[in-house]
Amino acid sequence: MLAAGSLGVLPMWALIASRGEWGFWPSAACAAAGGFLATQTGPNVRSTMVNVTRSEQRGVAFAAFTLSDDVGKGAGPFLIATLVAQRGRERAFSLAMLFWLPCAALCAATALTVEEDQARARSAQKRAGRGHARPTIHLARA
Repeated sequence: MLAAGSLGVLPMWALIASRGEWGFWPSAACAAAGGFLATQTGPNVRSTMVNVTRSEQRGVAFAAFTLSDDVGKGAGPFLIATLVAQRGRERAFSLAMLFWLPCAALCAATALTVEEDQARARSAQKRAGRGHARPTIHLARA
C-alpha cells in the first residue's frame, strides 16, 4: 500500500504539470497509471480490517472507516476549492496529491502490527468458539 499510494502521486503530478499539452494518449496513460495505483489502498484496507478485527467488533470498525472515508469525500472538495481560490488550480491540485503521502505512510504502518493483530483476532475467535478453529472430535473406544 505504501508503494501504490506513494507512486500514484508521480503520474498525477505529471498529468497536472502537463497542463493539457501532451495530447490524448500520453495523458490517458498517465491518468490510467495514477488511477490504477490510487485504487489499490481502499480494497486492501478493507481486507486487512476483516482479518484483524473480531467479528463482534467488525461492524464498529467498518462504520468508523466508512465515516472517515465519507468525511474525506465531503471535506475534500471543499478544501480543494479553498486551495484553488488561494493558490490557483494547478498548484492546488499539485498540493492535493501530497495528501496521498501521509495516507500511504499510515497504510505502511499497518505492516508493523498486522500479523500480531491478525493472530490476536484469530485467537479471540477461537476462544469464543467461532472462527476457523477445527473442533476436536473425541471418539469413544469400545
